Amino acid sequence: MATHIVLLRGINVGKHNRIAMSELKALLTDLGHTDVRTLLNSGNAVVTTADADSAAVARRIRKGISDSFGLSIPTIVRSRAQVEAVIERNPMPEEAEREPSYFHVGFCDPAPSQERLDAIDGTTLGADRIMVRAGTCYLWFADGPRNSPLGRVLSADKLGVSMTMRNWNTVRKLLCLAGP
Repeated sequence: MATHIVLLRGINVGKHNRIAMSELKALLTDLGHTDVRTLLNSGNAVVTTADADSAAVARRIRKGISDSFGLSIPTIVRSRAQVEAVIERNPMPEEAEREPSYFHVGFCDPAPSQERLDAIDGTTLGADRIMVRAGTCYLWFADGPRNSPLGRVLSADKLGVSMTMRNWNTVRKLLCLAGP
């Protein structure tokens, strides 16, 4: 059995794309996943399944959400080992520990081209900055993410793909939920 971490982009933000976590949990169970756990109200889940292919799991969940809720939601799935590697590769550990709610990880699927990643790696705007490691974006928002100019750098137009971000606290909690 494989444990996967599910990240849905843009649900329960404002009045759009509303999915109750109880409904998401029921859907994930109906799709054949076991040991389904959700975290917060922003589209985070951990599931266990016989399928080790994260991309296949993401496709099934995306289709299930579309069929059940009529929503087209970008769905990113990573294995427990992949998220553990994201944590281990963190290029800004001091910032992450100092203010974990201001330190974010950007997950993309599919991965942006290396050329696009190279173009944003090391970007600094004021005290905010982006570093890229192994296709994952690490972001430090010195004054919080709400008004950061980094949003312009991370648009789908610049990356060529959709990204969903989670703060450091959430990334670590998801890994804990995924178990050892």
